[in-house]
Amino acid sequence: MQDNFDFVVVGAGIAGLSAAYFLSQSARVAVIEREASPGYHASGRSAAVFIEAYDNPTVSDLSLQSKSFFKSPPAEFSDYPLVQPLGGLMLIRPDEIDVAADYLATWSERCPDLSLITTDEAVEQVPVLKTSAINGAIYDPNLMAIDTNQLMQCFLRGVRKNGGKLFCDADVHVTRTPAKLWQVDCSDASFAAPTLINAGGAWANDVAKNAGIAALPITPCRRTAFIIDLSSTGFGTKARSWPMVRTLRQDLYFKPEEPGLLISPQDETPAPACDAQPEELDIAVAANRFELLCQLRVSSVKSRWAGLRSITPDRRPLIGSTDDENFIWLAGQGGAGFQTSPSVGQLIADALLRGKSVPKDLDPKRFSGWENASGLQAQ
Repeated sequence: MQDNFDFVVVGAGIAGLSAAYFLSQSARVAVIEREASPGYHASGRSAAVFIEAYDNPTVSDLSLQSKSFFKSPPAEFSDYPLVQPLGGLMLIRPDEIDVAADYLATWSERCPDLSLITTDEAVEQVPVLKTSAINGAIYDPNLMAIDTNQLMQCFLRGVRKNGGKLFCDADVHVTRTPAKLWQVDCSDASFAAPTLINAGGAWANDVAKNAGIAALPITPCRRTAFIIDLSSTGFGTKARSWPMVRTLRQDLYFKPEEPGLLISPQDETPAPACDAQPEELDIAVAANRFELLCQLRVSSVKSRWAGLRSITPDRRPLIGSTDDENFIWLAGQGGAGFQTSPSVGQLIADALLRGKSVPKDLDPKRFSGWENASGLQAQ
């Protein structure tokens, strides 16, 4: 038996669920997920932070537009806070003074609360830092921890409350009917809608190919993370109050995570769309970088994982249509999927339900003819 909807969203990660939440307030929406539960891949393996000065001005603007939603969500959206203050330090190595000045010049107008602090002030916040390894830091008081599981569950709860449906364990086959509907056939169900939203993450081009739509330049990239236990170091309880620490050259971050610290080499290794697994080399590289900056040794790893982030050549998301105006791309969010999800979901709903324009720097048509361009790869 076939169910008819206004929109079918393929992919129940944070992008698909946020879009479905805002669309379902005025339309019938079905969300189709291949895995057994939502958010299994990239969304379930996030660093779970909100950073205003993230990636580029376009992503930063989407993040800033989402900030009020996180701090004051709609009534009955969530029973618990979606974000908690965390704060952030961006470490400046001795040879990066000029780079730090350029960074502040680039971001200070958009993020005026960023400030330069001394090495002693940085060590006061994170006592394990080596004073010899850094020359001050950039402090971000507005960096927040996102309760990503809570956020996803609230979006999903809202979808269901609005009458939307979620279907998991569903491998899809997409066809176009003579009536110009998208027909999505699964093993035990069939759906039809005039508009299909491709929120397939690392598999977005597979969804497009299935629907007969030309691929776009999306590169799945592996990001590795692991947790070390600080309970026997004397820093176990103290580390809970530390800010997130990142490096200016973006080759390491660590942040509080029970029972110690979550560490990542900030790798972006191109990889096929898959159930990503951590590489021992990436863990070793991160451990070495951590030990060069901190007075702690990484003697053992409590847990480890990897996820895929999908990146476009200009590191901006794809939101809108290309070949077919009723096939909507919602992909390429890189590592900013969670922190931009409220604004991106609202943007999709405004475009599809109210006819508002999507900013040109998000329009997938900017990559028209990319197959014939040379050197067009994610940087």
